[in-house]
Amino acid sequence: MRHFLRSLAAIVLAACGDDASPMDATIDAPGEVDAGPLEPATFRVLTWNVQNLFDDRNDPDFADDVLTTSAMNAKITAIARVLNSVDADFVALQEVENLRVLDLLNAAVPSLGYTERDLRDGFDGRGIDVAFLARTPVTMVVSHIGERFPGASGDETYFFTRDALEVFTTPGGHPITVMNVHFRSQLDGGDDRRLAEALQARRIADRRILLGTERMLIIGDINDQPGSDVYDALVAGGGMVDLTTRIPSADRWTFVFRGVREQLDYAFANPSLVEEVANVRILHGPEVDAASDHQPVIVEFLLTQ
Repeated sequence: MRHFLRSLAAIVLAACGDDASPMDATIDAPGEVDAGPLEPATFRVLTWNVQNLFDDRNDPDFADDVLTTSAMNAKITAIARVLNSVDADFVALQEVENLRVLDLLNAAVPSLGYTERDLRDGFDGRGIDVAFLARTPVTMVVSHIGERFPGASGDETYFFTRDALEVFTTPGGHPITVMNVHFRSQLDGGDDRRLAEALQARRIADRRILLGTERMLIIGDINDQPGSDVYDALVAGGGMVDLTTRIPSADRWTFVFRGVREQLDYAFANPSLVEEVANVRILHGPEVDAASDHQPVIVEFLLTQ
């Protein structure tokens, strides 16, 4: 493990050079007038792998599932039922096929008022992507699809199979950067790629913080458990903190594999954002089970700084 952490440190430091990439994207607001201290704002975030949210059309570019229209609508209705019960300000989703089905889901939850949404096509063979819905202002969205980056050894070059989609949002005027991830599955034999994706996500987060981001959140399905190299890549050195450790251990699971409860889904925050966490929970129950094989993670913040 010490060798792994030394490798992580070397890769993160190497990433802090003057390379031009989406990691260097910043939000410039020339001429802004300081309106004084901001009022505290609540910000509720949900991350959820919604398990194969495909539409009813064949995409010839991918080996996608093609649902019947009734099956697609039933799937959307089941997901919408959970979203309505949570009433999150920001929803990060994994395993969404395209913008069309994302828009159909958004249309199924009109009372939630999501005016912002996005999804970028990745390289997953089945065409599943990460996506988001938000009712807080979004000032910028940064995709990392197409970036090439090293793995733990530095000998191989990798890319995100599904995007690490960064969303810059400002609930109540308080800036926060949310990165939505879905790392490579353990079933695909992609251990090295999954670790490389985790290292790059952490590298991006560290870069943001170095450039002045005060609130950084990494959420999604990392497809690995606490104590794994993938998990440690995100939390090494205390740069990002696993918020789900606040949940009682008996409830800290998001997936069942061969009858065994596991945790694959998380919310990680940088230390300054940790101070503004009000509540963390994982939602279990029959309504969740009817919609997906994963359980959503919900984090509530009280933004005051």
